[in-house]
Amino acid sequence: MIVYEEFHFGKEKHIAFYHPVDFSHFAHLHRSYELLYLKQGGLEVTVNGKAFLMHAGDMVLVLPYEVHSYRDLGGSVCDVAVFSPDYVQEFYSQTVHHFLACPVFRMEPEQIRRLEALLFYDDSNLFLTKAALYETVACVLSQTELKYRKEEDRDLLHRILLFIRQHYREELTLQDLAEELGYSRLYLSRYINRFLKLSFPDLIHEHRVCQAIYLLEHTAMPVSEVAFDCGYSSLRTFNRCFKRVTGKTPREYREEH
Repeated sequence: MIVYEEFHFGKEKHIAFYHPVDFSHFAHLHRSYELLYLKQGGLEVTVNGKAFLMHAGDMVLVLPYEVHSYRDLGGSVCDVAVFSPDYVQEFYSQTVHHFLACPVFRMEPEQIRRLEALLFYDDSNLFLTKAALYETVACVLSQTELKYRKEEDRDLLHRILLFIRQHYREELTLQDLAEELGYSRLYLSRYINRFLKLSFPDLIHEHRVCQAIYLLEHTAMPVSEVAFDCGYSSLRTFNRCFKRVTGKTPREYREEH
C-alpha cells in the first residue's frame, strides 16, 4: 500500500519531529524531506524499491516524493524529523532532479548531539536549526553521490495525488484526471505506473483503503458506513479491495486493532 501524506507544519513552521519506538511504517511518500536517526535496535528502510539495513547510529535521508517504508528488526528507537523543501532551498535546488545513491549514512557523536538539541527536540531557533540541517546534508553528500533522475516532473506527481486525495469519494476515471491536469490519458497512465508501479484504479483503491483504515481504527462507524464514506457503493467491492491491499477483511482488521 502506498499512501500520500501531506504535512501541515503550521504558520511559519517548516519542520515536524517525533520519536517512534519499534518503528514500522507502510510505503508512503510526501513533498517533504524525511530524516531518521536510529538510536537503538535494527531497522530496514526501503527507498524507491531498494532496501537498506540500518544499525544503531545510522541515519537515512529520504528526498521529496520518494516512496519509502520502514520495518522494525527488533527494538528500534528513532528520532524522525520531517522538513519542508522551503527550509533548505539551496539543497532542494540540487536534489530536485536527483536521488541519493545510498541514503543511509553516519555522523560523528558530537554532530548527533547537536542534531538532538537543535532539530529532533527543539526547533525554536530558526538559524541554528537550519545550520544543523545543512550540516547534515553536507555530511550526506560527503558519503554518497547524487545521481540524475530521468523522470523530472515530480510536481505532476504531487498534483495527481492531491487530486485523488480531494476526490477519492467520487467515481473517478483517468479521463477526469486528464481533463483536470491537461495531459493525455495514456501519458498519465504511463507516468503513474513508472513512478508508483500501480494502475490508476489501484492507486485510487489504495487511497480509499488507507482512509478506511483510519476510520476503522479511530471511529465506531459500521463497516458499511466506512465503505460508503470512502467512495464504495458496493460493500462486496470494498471488502474485496480492502483484503487485497491489507490481507484482511475490514472486520478482521478492526478486531485486531
